[in-house]
Amino acid sequence: MAVFITIPSNYDETIDKVTVPICIRTKDDRGNLVHCGWIERGVVPVAEKLVELAGRLLHDKWRASEITEPVVHRLSLDCGSNLGDEPSLRVLKGAHWLAEDLRVGGRRARRKADVELFFQTMEAMEDRFDLEKQVATQRTLDRLADQLSKMGMDYVREILPMMMLECDADEYRRRFDKSRNTVSQQFYRSMRKAARAAGILG
Repeated sequence: MAVFITIPSNYDETIDKVTVPICIRTKDDRGNLVHCGWIERGVVPVAEKLVELAGRLLHDKWRASEITEPVVHRLSLDCGSNLGDEPSLRVLKGAHWLAEDLRVGGRRARRKADVELFFQTMEAMEDRFDLEKQVATQRTLDRLADQLSKMGMDYVREILPMMMLECDADEYRRRFDKSRNTVSQQFYRSMRKAARAAGILG
């Protein structure tokens, strides 16, 4: 098996000077093989949208692989071959949130685990707020991200990677002088408020 899978599969950099490819390692950082379905049905159908997303939020289409690979690796690790009904939507949503965080974080150094797990926040939000039907398009994600900015909720993005990394209680107390449970409650309350303000939740 190849070390990388390139999308589109027929991409040739010596000939094609226009297409921006997406490259994904076939093994994650733990050495696990990535289930091909997450690439074939998760990435391929939305490859152009992922490239556009990188260009729009990060101002660099060539960073499409950077926001796609961590999401695919984590989905493959967590879900295996169980792709669900909309694997491409899950990949696109995860990549959107990762791109948003990278955009806001600018050049601040991040651990690979931070960005790898960002898409899980969207999953948690859907579980809490029943957003599965509402969060069905890229436009909805954009509305929610814009609303967070309008409401000055940058601190929510600071909490985000810590929650997904499941940081221990001591780390939460060191950074926020609050318990993990208190911070988590504030996070979900803020996300609910932003979703309602944006008209995503009734």
